[in-house]
Amino acid sequence: MIKFKLNKEEELFIKLVKIGEDLKVACDSLRQLFVGVLNNEEDTVNSNIVKIKTVTERIAMSREETLSIIYGGAFLPDFKEAMVMLTQALYQTSAAIKDAARAVSSRKPAEKCLINLRESILSYLSTIDEASARLEDMLSKLSNDINEALKVGKEIQMLERSGDELKDMLISRLYSMEKDIDLITILQMRDVIFFLDDILDFMEDATLSIEVLYATLKS
Repeated sequence: MIKFKLNKEEELFIKLVKIGEDLKVACDSLRQLFVGVLNNEEDTVNSNIVKIKTVTERIAMSREETLSIIYGGAFLPDFKEAMVMLTQALYQTSAAIKDAARAVSSRKPAEKCLINLRESILSYLSTIDEASARLEDMLSKLSNDINEALKVGKEIQMLERSGDELKDMLISRLYSMEKDIDLITILQMRDVIFFLDDILDFMEDATLSIEVLYATLKS
């Protein structure tokens, strides 16, 4: 059987798509982990912590391989810069997912806090899930139709703005409970909310790197 060797650009886009797929899996696992915390299901929490750790470690390896392709390939400097920005944004997204998982599972938050924040947190996680699906779609379109990838990127940016509104509401509601729940829970859940915000922020950064790439291709 004759095997054709992929060129460096094809290798690069395949790696990026794989990272996008893994980020979608990690976001799905993060949502299930939070459901486990909210429902006091320890087995669900533990199994999804393991899944997130495994997937984020795989993303870290893919990041190194992707950067090796970028720096080792005969790409134009502007293209390299945009691809490094994209790769770093995707890696930082995975790191924020792991941080959110670690923060929410490090100890059992106060029950009253979980009850009061439950619906808003689930809405936040749904927004993150939707953004991760769009991110995967954007990366799959990147090699064939950058204009379509840009359109999907705009949808991710809209979801990030929706996430900002949910973050502000969650923080406000959390601080309104200061007199009723312990300080450690307040600090823990504040960190959780900020890590969730980081996930969407880094996804938005990924879309901005596509815009940078488009600008370099046009010039």
